[in-house]
Amino acid sequence: MELNSRRMLGVLFLTIALAVCAPARAQSFSYNPVADESAVVVCGNARFTVLTSRLVRMEWADDAVFEDRATLAVVNRHLEVPAFRVSRTRSGVTIRTKDLTLRYKGPGKFAEGNLCVEFTLNGKKVKWHPGADENGNLMGTFRTLDGCTGYSRINYKGDPYEQGILSRDGWALVDESKRHVLQAEDSDWGEWVEARPEGDRLDWYLFAYGHAYKDALADFARVAGRIPLPPKYVFGYWWSRYWQYSDFEFIGLAKEIRSHSIPMDVMVIDMDWHDTWTLMSRNSPKDEFGQRIGWTGYTWQKELFPDPARTLSQLHAMNLRTSLNLHPASGIQPYEDCYDRFVPDYLSRTTDYDGPKDYLSQDGKKRPVPFRMDQRAWADAYFNSVIHPLERMGVDFWWLDWQQWKESKYVKDLSNTFWLNYTFFNDKVRRSTSLSDERPLIYHRWGGLGSHRYQIGFSGDCYDTWDVLRFLPYFTATSSNVGYGYWGHDIGGHQSDGKPYYKPEIYTRWLQYGVFTPIFKTHSTKSALIERRIWTYAPEYAGPMREAVRLRYSLSPYIYTAARETFDTGVCLCRPLYYEYPEAAEAYSHPEEFFFGDDILATAVCEPVDTLTGLAPREIWFPAGNDWYDVATGCIYEGGQTRSLSYTLNENPWYVKAGAIIPMASEEIASLQEHNNLLRLLVAPGEGESKCSVYEDDGVSQAYEKAFARTWVTKRASAGNCTVTVAPREGAYEGMDPMRRLEFVLEGVWVPTEVTVNGAPATWHYEGKDLAVVVSVPEMSASEEVVLSCTFPEDAPVSLLRGKKGVFHRMMAYTPVLKDIFNTSVDLYKLLSRPFLRWAQCASHIDADPSRLKEYLEGLDLEAVRKDLTAEHLEAALATIEAQVAL
Repeated sequence: MELNSRRMLGVLFLTIALAVCAPARAQSFSYNPVADESAVVVCGNARFTVLTSRLVRMEWADDAVFEDRATLAVVNRHLEVPAFRVSRTRSGVTIRTKDLTLRYKGPGKFAEGNLCVEFTLNGKKVKWHPGADENGNLMGTFRTLDGCTGYSRINYKGDPYEQGILSRDGWALVDESKRHVLQAEDSDWGEWVEARPEGDRLDWYLFAYGHAYKDALADFARVAGRIPLPPKYVFGYWWSRYWQYSDFEFIGLAKEIRSHSIPMDVMVIDMDWHDTWTLMSRNSPKDEFGQRIGWTGYTWQKELFPDPARTLSQLHAMNLRTSLNLHPASGIQPYEDCYDRFVPDYLSRTTDYDGPKDYLSQDGKKRPVPFRMDQRAWADAYFNSVIHPLERMGVDFWWLDWQQWKESKYVKDLSNTFWLNYTFFNDKVRRSTSLSDERPLIYHRWGGLGSHRYQIGFSGDCYDTWDVLRFLPYFTATSSNVGYGYWGHDIGGHQSDGKPYYKPEIYTRWLQYGVFTPIFKTHSTKSALIERRIWTYAPEYAGPMREAVRLRYSLSPYIYTAARETFDTGVCLCRPLYYEYPEAAEAYSHPEEFFFGDDILATAVCEPVDTLTGLAPREIWFPAGNDWYDVATGCIYEGGQTRSLSYTLNENPWYVKAGAIIPMASEEIASLQEHNNLLRLLVAPGEGESKCSVYEDDGVSQAYEKAFARTWVTKRASAGNCTVTVAPREGAYEGMDPMRRLEFVLEGVWVPTEVTVNGAPATWHYEGKDLAVVVSVPEMSASEEVVLSCTFPEDAPVSLLRGKKGVFHRMMAYTPVLKDIFNTSVDLYKLLSRPFLRWAQCASHIDADPSRLKEYLEGLDLEAVRKDLTAEHLEAALATIEAQVAL
C-alpha cells in the first residue's frame, strides 16, 4: 500500500467532509465512498483498489488525481480489506488475491498491452484485458418498454440493453469513467450531482466472479448500495387506467372492485387528475419547451375533482394507496396554481438569475420557469412549493413518467431519468425524522446503473401481443443482473395492435403470469375498446382472472419474505435459472421460465389454446437435483428433463420444489394493509427435509432493517409420516400481533391414519379435489412451538395420486358444459354416463368418505369415458381429459 501526500490529504478532507456535512437520515445504510487506505495500490498515474478478492477498481488519470467521491453507480468502497500481495517492477505492479492476479505495466493509459487480470473458471485460466470481447455478458436491462413488440436487444427508442455484472465468460466490466459524482454537501440532501473534473481519466470496476453469480450480486449491493424493501402494499394489486375519471367514478370503481371480492391495494390516477387544457384537441399547440400544452400539469382538474383531498381521503379509508402520474418536462407554467408559490421560493434560493425580471417581461407578462432538477435551488423550491402541498393532500407516491430528452440541458450527460429517481426518492429520505416514517417510494423508469437504490420501476407502454408476453419473463428476470428487481409492467398491455382490440385470452394469461412478477398492476391506454375490469368478461375468462388475483394475495407472505431476502442478499425476487444452475446449458436457453424466490419455478403460457382441445402448450425444463410439483395439475416431474406440457385456460402453471414449504396468507384478505394473523403453510409432496422462513415487519416504516420478526418452519417426511415444526417467532416490531393462527395444507398425500398437533389429536379434513390434508390450529401465542405430525398408510402407492388433481378440476369444469351440450344438441333427457360421473364426482365422493380414497381412485376408468364421449362435438372434452390422465 502506497499513498502520495496529495492523495492522503484528499482522502482526509473527503472523509471529514462526509462525516460533517452529510445530515442524519432515518433511512441510512452506512455508505462510505472512501476505501480503506490498506486496500489501495498506486502505480504512477494508475490506482487500484482491491474491494474484494474478486472485485477490483482500476483508475487511470492523466493528472494522477483520483476520485474518492461516490459516483452514480458506486456509493460504498469502504469494505473489509481482503488479503492480497503486491509486487512491483520499475514502472509496473502485480496484485494477487486468492482469486485473481492483476498485472499492470505502467505508466501508460490502460490498454490491451499493459493491463490484464487472470483468474480460473471451472479449472481453466481466463485472461481479461481492456477491449476484450463482452459477448458473454448476461445483460441487465434498458430504460423503457415503450412500443415494445417482443424480443429485442434494443427498444424502439434506440436504447440498447445495458450490460449487467454477470457473464458466462466469468467477468464483467463496469465503466464509471464518464458518469457523474455525488458531492457531499452541507444540506439536507447530503449529496448533489457534480460533473467529473476535466481531463483524460478511466474509472473501471472488474467483477471477476466466474459463475458465482449470487456472490457477485451480493458484492454489487455492497458497493452500489442495497436494494430497499418497498412497503408491503406495493406487492398487492394495482388498478390503473389512462382515463378521464370524475371523483365519484373513481370512488365508485374502487367500491365496485371490492364488491366483486377482488383484493386491491393501490389505485393510480393517470395524467387527467390535472388540467390538460388543449392536450386532447386536434393539432394541440406546443409550449416553449416543445411539449404539448397540458402534458405537464400540477393543478387539479377541479371540474372532475372539486375536493381532491376528500377523494384521496375516501380512498385511504378503503385501505387504498394512491399515486398520481407526473410529466415534469415543461417546468412550471404561469397558468399553474403553484406558479406564484414556486417563483418567489425559487428566487429566494438562487443567485443564478437576477431577480424576477427573468420571469416577467416588460409588460408584466409571466414567463414559464424551465425544468431544472439538477439545480439544487430549483429542486428545493419545486419540492417545497409544488410537490409537498400535493402530498399533504394525500398523494402517497408519484408515478414519474419522463419520456422527453434523455440528458440534462444544464449538466452535460446527466441522465434526467436517473436524477429524477434520485431526487424524488431522496426527498422522502431527507424529510424523514425517525425510523417510524414511511419508506420512500417512486414509480419510474430505469436510469442506468445505480437505479436499483430508487425503487420501483415502471417498464413503459408495451403492446398487448403474445410476443410481448413471451418476452417479459426474460426481461424481468434479466434485470436482476443489475439489481433492478421491482419492474412493474402494464398487465394486459398498454396499447393494442388492433388485431383485434378485445383479447380476453391474452389478458387472462398475462394476469396469470403477473402473479409471479414483482409488481401486479393492470393498465391500458385511453381507449374504450380495451377493458381491464375483470368482472366484465365472460365467466370462462373472469373466473381464472379472479383466481390469479387471489393467488397473488395468497402468496404474499412468500413474496414479502423473498423481498426481504433481496434487501439482505442482493438477489432479486424474479431471477434467471442460471443463478442456481450456472453450468447447465438449459439454464441459459429457456428464457420464458425463471425462479420466483427460492422454491418456485414460474413461467408464462404464451400461446392461445387449441380451438379443439382447449389446451395451450408450454415447454418446461425441470432443473436436476429436485423433483418438481406442478401445483396446477398435481403432477410431479423428475428434475433434469425438458417436458412438453399443456394447460387449460383455468390452469396457471407454477412448480414448487418437491417437499418445499410455501408460506401463504388467508384466502379472505382484501388488502395487504389489513390485519390478519392466519398463516397458511402449503407443503408440497416429497420426502426428505426442507425448511423456509416467514418474514414480518410493520409493512410501511423505515425501521425494517432491524425491527422485524422471522419464523422458521421445518419439515421431515418419509413414506409413512410427515412432521412440520413451526418454531417460536424470533424478533419484534412495532404493532406486532403476539398471537397467530395456523393452517397446514399437505397436498398430494393419502388420507392420514393419525393427525396430531403438539401430541394431541388435531382438527383436520381431507380436500378431495386437491387430494390434500388441511389441518387448522386455533389461535395461540406466536412464541410457542407448534409441531404437526401426520401418519399415512405406508402401503398406499403415491403414484396413484399423481396428476389426479388436474383431472378432477378439468372434469368438474367440463361437467356443466357437457350437460348443456347434451340438453341442447344431443338428447334433452340424456344424462352423463356413470363412468364419466365417477371421474367428475370423485372429489365429492372423497369429501363424503375419505376412508375410501384408494377404492375411488382405483375404480376410475378412462376407457369407459372414452366410449361415452364419441360424438364429434365432445372431442374437446375428451382430448383435454386424456392429456391430463396421460401425465
